[in-house]
Amino acid sequence: MKDLILSKEEFKLFNQFDQFGFFYNDDGFPKDDADDTFDADVDDLFQTYDSILIDSEDNVFGFKNGIKELIFESVSEAYSIAMEVKDR
Repeated sequence: MKDLILSKEEFKLFNQFDQFGFFYNDDGFPKDDADDTFDADVDDLFQTYDSILIDSEDNVFGFKNGIKELIFESVSEAYSIAMEVKDR
């Protein structure tokens, strides 16, 4: 299976309601204003990375200038959810 590369708009669908915890607080919980800051948080993430890459092992990487940086390892169903987003 090939890696799936998500653009900013695809990432917003992939991580709806921050289901993967990209933007949780320091204690590992959703921020109180998570819904209000989601778009800004995604914008900040995409200042750091050009795209988000999901591999078939459910690992999530930030991708910039040809370099992959592991963000989350073995995220349950990440690849299948990314595949659904890509199929839209």
